[in-house]
Amino acid sequence: MKKKILTNLIICMLLISSIFLITGCGKEKEETPIVHPIRITLSIDYPAKAGIEDVEEADFKIEEDSTVLDAIQLYCNVNELPVTVETTDASIQGINGVTNGDYAAKRHWQYKINGELCKTPENEKILKDGDTLEWVFKK
Repeated sequence: MKKKILTNLIICMLLISSIFLITGCGKEKEETPIVHPIRITLSIDYPAKAGIEDVEEADFKIEEDSTVLDAIQLYCNVNELPVTVETTDASIQGINGVTNGDYAAKRHWQYKINGELCKTPENEKILKDGDTLEWVFKK
């Protein structure tokens, strides 16, 4: 009788241990806090043929001294949107399934800051508090 109780107890303990192992003990991901936040406004202007609703003037916090590339990657990660970055030159190749060259061979993702189209690489342009960052898909 004692042997059967001991066996059942061991099986129960193994089962409970397995459940905790599989579920990760219920811990949630801890987000890294933004230590020196700045506020920007972010927009994404998708091509009409994509059938995706534009992101219009979303208020967004980023870390001070963040680049345009940092901002779009963070925004996409937070909002669970896929973003594709060319690793050789750190340029945006796709946002939310719209990739450079889609819909017309010469169209690609470009960005504007405070209404001005920028030529500085995304990984070099630093954003400032209050900037408006707009991603556009054009020639």
